[in-house]
Amino acid sequence: LGLEGCSTLPLVKADEADGVVRVPRSSFQQGDKVILRTRALPFDVLVMARPDGGYHSLYLRCTHRDQPLTATGTGLHCPSHGSRFGMDGTVQEGPADKPLHTFRTTADDTDVIVDLKH
Repeated sequence: LGLEGCSTLPLVKADEADGVVRVPRSSFQQGDKVILRTRALPFDVLVMARPDGGYHSLYLRCTHRDQPLTATGTGLHCPSHGSRFGMDGTVQEGPADKPLHTFRTTADDTDVIVDLKH
């Protein structure tokens, strides 16, 4: 996935354990966004550091027809049918009419923890 031109978001591959995936906080050294890929899900997850120090995660599956989304400088785009979503997961342009799925995301001293159950 690209973000603003030819820059690329870091890809983090991690396994699920007890319904959660742990992303090392060091993965955010290059910026405030990483793509999480886990065998537990068919689509990637965009994990973002918020300005307030928290984290937020969006499932990169279009709610219109279950297609993968692409990150752009201003949001998320479905190349299949044109739907656009804001970085908060809200629909900016259809045909999708439902927001993206979010995962409860917390952090400890070393990891960002994405809860796949919520």
